[in-house]
Amino acid sequence: METTVTLRPPFEYSPWVFLVGIVIFVVFLVLFIRALSKILGLEKREKTSGAANGNKRFSINGGYQYIIKQKYIAQIRLLNNDYKNNKISQREGFQRLSLLIRGFIHDVTGINVETATLKDVKKLGIRHLDKLMEEYYVPEFAEDGRAISRELSESCETAMGVIRTWT
Repeated sequence: METTVTLRPPFEYSPWVFLVGIVIFVVFLVLFIRALSKILGLEKREKTSGAANGNKRFSINGGYQYIIKQKYIAQIRLLNNDYKNNKISQREGFQRLSLLIRGFIHDVTGINVETATLKDVKKLGIRHLDKLMEEYYVPEFAEDGRAISRELSESCETAMGVIRTWT
């Protein structure tokens, strides 16, 4: 008894099935990456408006704001200690304080205020920043022989207070 076997061609999918599968995979991959970045706080900083007095309020996503605050408060404390131990002059202290505050604002808001003038900062409308910058602006650029009316230690305490209460 002779048996014949006929082989069927392999099962084939339409190219559309592969295309739909690839699209679904890419969509899930993008959603997974976005969820992972949000969980890890890697989302870009976003601006939100709506402070009580009409000023703009800027904030950063995630729990990194606390870490950034602590970093800058520690740096201001070191600056204050250097000044109290006569390692730096008062003018140099005000210059470094200026850099620290401008760096803090950049890290928290994403706005580059490192080269901004006091007038530019006032236009931004960031609560407390304009007053804080006014405090160290004159001593930062004062001539060496000119008396500085504000004590650096007081300005450091004010700066740390503003950083602590930043929202």
